[in-house]
Amino acid sequence: MKKILLRAVKILVVLVLLLAAFVGFAWMQGIQYTLALVTNSWNNPYFDSGVIRGEQNCDAAESCGSGPIRVLTYNVLCRACTSGKNKPDYEDWYARLPHLQELIREYAPDLVGNQEIGGWKDINEINPDPARFAPVAHEFGPWVYGDAVLFYRTDRFDLIDSGQFWLSPKPHLPMGFGFLTLSMPRYISWAHLRQKDNGFEFLFMNTHFDNNGPNKEPSAVLVNKVFGEHVSRLPVIFTGDFNTTHDTDRYKNLLYGGDETPEFVNSADLAPQMEEFPRNSPLTPAETGEIRDNLDHLIDHILLGGNFGKTVHRWVVDRRGYGPLHLPQSDHPAVFAEVEFTVRP
Repeated sequence: MKKILLRAVKILVVLVLLLAAFVGFAWMQGIQYTLALVTNSWNNPYFDSGVIRGEQNCDAAESCGSGPIRVLTYNVLCRACTSGKNKPDYEDWYARLPHLQELIREYAPDLVGNQEIGGWKDINEINPDPARFAPVAHEFGPWVYGDAVLFYRTDRFDLIDSGQFWLSPKPHLPMGFGFLTLSMPRYISWAHLRQKDNGFEFLFMNTHFDNNGPNKEPSAVLVNKVFGEHVSRLPVIFTGDFNTTHDTDRYKNLLYGGDETPEFVNSADLAPQMEEFPRNSPLTPAETGEIRDNLDHLIDHILLGGNFGKTVHRWVVDRRGYGPLHLPQSDHPAVFAEVEFTVRP
């Protein structure tokens, strides 16, 4: 009996020492580093555009273009955001979900950038068509953090590379806190895609900027500095809830990065006509002038980058509600654009 007790004590001591070592390691290295190490969720946050140059796009064919690409960005209002007394004017997730799904499918997108998505359950439920769309988000072990998940059509595009870039002082560190201590981890999910029919390559990015100024101000500068350099080599489509209106210095930092020539342009500014579907008038799009007057309040954008021909065939902000009371699916509108790149005519 004494031998059994002695062995049990030894095992307990070993376990305590191992636990103490783990806690000490986590304390010294940080919980994010430890979590990434334990779940093997390290990936390269930096996209390498050096693998392609403009003249090589489309397998160096004489002409090179994307054809129309249908893009949608939509912050869907998270599942937990309507629980309890939060957002009393909104129904719960499962009451809103069919209408969120219907709106997304109505635009028949090729690319979707969503925000405020949680784990795999949310991703699978909001996926426009699991047989035809694949998600890219931060995966760690069996879990996923889908706050800036993107979807791409697998029957049209091949995935060459992907990653997550964290909007923090340590952008390589998975789940890194923002610039404001202990703030919500935010990231850019990016996918290097290749069109199956002609080899057209481009970078698709999606993000959700934090709503705190100390986080989103430096995020705009950081994003332009890191990703703005890629626009000379290949086209970029950048969707997101940027928590940024177009009349702010932050917006200029995001697009221009302090230079006179922008790295990114808003697809809305290239559209021949801007359409808006108001919440209570689902059948009548607003006039372009009205939308431009209201653009100061829009924080969800589809940005385009690349020193190539860019055409926007259609641009829509969709605020429609559902049911006889026009209840809102989300506290954000969906923004849709049909865009086209011409690398070589």
